[in-house]
Amino acid sequence: MGESAITDVAVAGARWMAGARRRKMTKVIDGRPLGRRERKKAERRAAIISVARQAFQISGFDGVSMEAIADAADISSATLYNYFPSKSEILYSVLLEDFSHLSDKITYILNARDVPLKSQLVQMIELYFYWFDEYDRILIRQVASDAIRSPQINGKSYHQIEKFMIMNLLDLLNRMVDCNSIREDIDIENSARLLFNIGNSEFYAFISDESISVEQTMDRIGSQIDLVITGIT
Repeated sequence: MGESAITDVAVAGARWMAGARRRKMTKVIDGRPLGRRERKKAERRAAIISVARQAFQISGFDGVSMEAIADAADISSATLYNYFPSKSEILYSVLLEDFSHLSDKITYILNARDVPLKSQLVQMIELYFYWFDEYDRILIRQVASDAIRSPQINGKSYHQIEKFMIMNLLDLLNRMVDCNSIREDIDIENSARLLFNIGNSEFYAFISDESISVEQTMDRIGSQIDLVITGIT
């Protein structure tokens, strides 16, 4: 479906979605009320992300232009560039917002009691991969390739996603230390990075080949997790 589909099919729905998101926008940030100008900027940014999400899902990254996103958000192209310098930055923002919705599920895993470390690690990593699988591997590939091609421009945003995942793993390992499930002399931060790197190496294979299932990926990851657990428990 080409760019015309965005204007013919997606614009009306995207505008409605953006309006719904604006109506739901919080009026406070960091415990203080948002000023009118701040609220307007936050609402507009949310509207851009909302219409871009729908546009990417309909036509893919390459099938959507900045002009089409601006049109769907009912703003000028110049205004759009004031908020996002590139289409890749918009995609990163869409991805980060959607990724943050996993927080409640991750918190549930982290708060589980009397669950073996491996089971919690597998559940957490599996959650990420099912999300990657359901989201859109093509868009995920776009994010990863942009970060590699333009590390100075797109790498910072990409690393926010990596940092989010590493911090989750670090939190889990620290809880395991508190429960005496992990040796106290273990370097927790490097252990979390090692576990992340295991998942990250499989991540690139996963997004590159549509035939690879989450189950196949987790089988490989599970074997590698066993080696790490043996070294830290």
